[in-house]
Amino acid sequence: MPRLGAVLALFLVAGCATTAPGPPERADLVGTWTMAQILDNGTDVSDQHNPAGDRFITLQPDGTFESGGQPYGRNTGRWIYDPATRELGLDSDAGPEDDSRWTVRLRGDRMEWQGLGSAFARRFVIVAERTG
Repeated sequence: MPRLGAVLALFLVAGCATTAPGPPERADLVGTWTMAQILDNGTDVSDQHNPAGDRFITLQPDGTFESGGQPYGRNTGRWIYDPATRELGLDSDAGPEDDSRWTVRLRGDRMEWQGLGSAFARRFVIVAERTG
């Protein structure tokens, strides 16, 4: 089972704002996103998992990502996205225990990530705001 820190270290996605009712396209996710909130079964646990308020992820057009912020530090890897299912996959260079899958929803400059996979992962929702 992945560590919560590992799952959260992979949390962010970036892109162009969209208000279309359909799923965001891959290009919509490209950019830098800052963690605004994290929920564990609906309970706000942002203070525990983003105590400095500096967690971010940058999704590059070439399919690579970089995330960072306290207390988890820098992480890199590759990302894939399927607009048909809205599934975002993060393949961490740190190894398979840090990989994660998410269902994403984009509303303007806010993106919500719902964990996929294990019962543990499904407990989490991350709200990110576009910052670049």
